[in-house]
Amino acid sequence: MRSEADHRNEFVDFTEAGYRELLQLAKKNYRFAGYGDAAQDRHVLWRHDLDASMNRALRLAEIEHDEGVKATYFVFPRCLFYNILNQFTKDGAKRIVDLGHDIALHFDPTQCRPSVSRAELLEAISEERDLLRRELGVAPTAVSFHLYGVLEEPMPDDDVVAGLANAYSKTLRDTYSYVSDSNGVWLYRRLRDVLSEAREDRLQVLTHPEWWTPETMPPRARLQRAIDGYAAKMGRWYDDIVAKSGRPNIR
Repeated sequence: MRSEADHRNEFVDFTEAGYRELLQLAKKNYRFAGYGDAAQDRHVLWRHDLDASMNRALRLAEIEHDEGVKATYFVFPRCLFYNILNQFTKDGAKRIVDLGHDIALHFDPTQCRPSVSRAELLEAISEERDLLRRELGVAPTAVSFHLYGVLEEPMPDDDVVAGLANAYSKTLRDTYSYVSDSNGVWLYRRLRDVLSEAREDRLQVLTHPEWWTPETMPPRARLQRAIDGYAAKMGRWYDDIVAKSGRPNIR
């Protein structure tokens, strides 16, 4: 486990400029592939779990588009921080698709506690898969599990789950190196070092868009920025509706 000093020294990685630099490093040695591609060449699966912010996700998707690379965005239907059924969020997700990226499902298995059969779990995954397809107009390509590695219950490790490529399949875990920015830090390996050394032929990179901001910030502040930004956007929406309707907006 990395020290707090290491983490603080690496906060500069988690900016929009730092993100662009990481993409440029990755392009030197890897092709950006999608889940289910059955790729045999040297490549990276570049993935985002959208735990907190569609706005931040869209900004990263724009940077990736600028750099000519493709990523997979795992949308979280049960997210506490955004609602895929509202037009603001839906428009952001559709714009990500328009930029050439794949949409996938981020599934929260805690909804199935305390116990659930495999058939019931697959049915729940299928329902959320179909929700994304209906709302966004595209078929999700893959599934990832929220809080994977924290839950006591084992998740399915098949290559395909409910018709979706499984980001946590045994095959991927056994044959791909893995780097994650969970909690807004590099827990074990710094992605910049991994990409610079380029020792692995197959790499899976997981990022969470809320951790990537225009300026350098500690992780908790980055999350609060996403929360406050969404709240402010909803406030502006309310003010606009009230103004258009000619109703009082007493402050």
